[in-house]
Amino acid sequence: MNIKILFLALLLSASLFMQCSSEQFLKNGIVPRSGADKISSENLYRGVYLDSLQYVVGNDAEEDKLLTWCQANNFTTVTCYDLYVILNSSANYPKMANFIKKAKNIFGIETVTACMGSSSAFNGLINNYNVSRTDPIEKFNYSNLELEWWNKASTFKNYLTQLKGINAWGDEQSPRIPTEEYIGWFKNPMGQEAIQAEGLVKNSDRILVHDYQTTPSFSYMKSRLSWIGKAAQAQNKIMPIIVIFSVEPSFSYNYFLSNSFEAAYSMVVSQFNASNFDGKANIELIGYQIFDQSYARQARPLILL
Repeated sequence: MNIKILFLALLLSASLFMQCSSEQFLKNGIVPRSGADKISSENLYRGVYLDSLQYVVGNDAEEDKLLTWCQANNFTTVTCYDLYVILNSSANYPKMANFIKKAKNIFGIETVTACMGSSSAFNGLINNYNVSRTDPIEKFNYSNLELEWWNKASTFKNYLTQLKGINAWGDEQSPRIPTEEYIGWFKNPMGQEAIQAEGLVKNSDRILVHDYQTTPSFSYMKSRLSWIGKAAQAQNKIMPIIVIFSVEPSFSYNYFLSNSFEAAYSMVVSQFNASNFDGKANIELIGYQIFDQSYARQARPLILL
């Protein structure tokens, strides 16, 4: 055989092997990682908080506008506010179910996360709603605790009690509903960073950490991620981390007028890759979350995408 032809044949075989191996990885739910940086390049998490949802659910036109915008931005997770209002009456269950089903079946949303401030809300409102649905597509499939202990909305002791309760409720569901939480700072009280990080890592499946600045950067998050990484290392875990960008006018609104969400995350990832800090090996950046849809749709309207 001609040497040139042999070389091309070998090159083609190698390419096909790599393609098949990659497809097999994805088929098995395994995402190849890029070295020691623990950055997910496949199946990137892209999420957005849905505020003002009580004015959207049940209104087909508003639902379609919102979900079309989500789809255009490649969001695959929506985190729902206003559930205390919407789910306070079982008469609203069919509207909520229709919204969730539409989001998942038509607009590419894979995860619909319930965001609440206590374990009793999950054991009550969320549980009652989920139990009422015979179609699993219509159910919430992730839990998010939002209770800002660092801003004195709670003590950390009470916060941890709520997180444990939500995690326990999720463990009882079939299929299991994982637990996440949003955090700002390790304080209230100060000097307990290690203890607080240990509790978060032990009792959740992933953690959302805010990067609330006029121009997002990794350095703003570095100290908090170091505490989380060291806690994860002590527990022999790799902790998935989601970066939250705020499009509020006091934070990154002006930045996102000319920069995409994806570009902001890529910048943070690049800075993460170039950094060195204790606990880095036990941190995995898996994607970004946007706060919130009302501001984000103003800064990045559909016509700009």
